[in-house]
Formats: sequence, structure tokens, C-alpha cells
Amino acid sequence: MVDPAAADGPRPDVCSTCGSAELTRLPMVLTDGTDVTFVSCHRCERREWLTLGADGSWESLPIEAVIQRSARKPR
Repeated sequence: MVDPAAADGPRPDVCSTCGSAELTRLPMVLTDGTDVTFVSCHRCERREWLTLGADGSWESLPIEAVIQRSARKPR
């Protein structure tokens, strides 16, 4: 298994824009069951939703994907 801290790309412990470690992190599960970590940077105010991929690397989800995965299914 790949160590997520050693992987290239976004990580939930530093801002992917400015590199600051001053972040608010909120783990959550979207309506479709996707585990994500919402990350908000205190320095540059970047916000992103990260999910852990099958290979152990973190992936940033676009807001459109988060909204789609969070929508309630029609009855």
C-alpha cells in the first residue's frame, strides 16, 4: 500500500495552493457513500474536497462532483 503522506498531489495536511498547514479539516461521507475530507485553508481560503483513491493517493473532487454525489435520489 502507498503511504498517502509520501504521494504527489493534494493532501489533507497541507494546502495544495499555498502549502500552509493551518487548515480546517472535516471528514464526511457523501450521500452516495463516498468518504471525503473537506479542507479549508486559513491563509489563502482555498477549499477542496479530497478523497482517498484505490492506490492510496488523495484526489481532489470538483465541487460539481461533490454536489452530484450529495444529491438525494428521486423517489
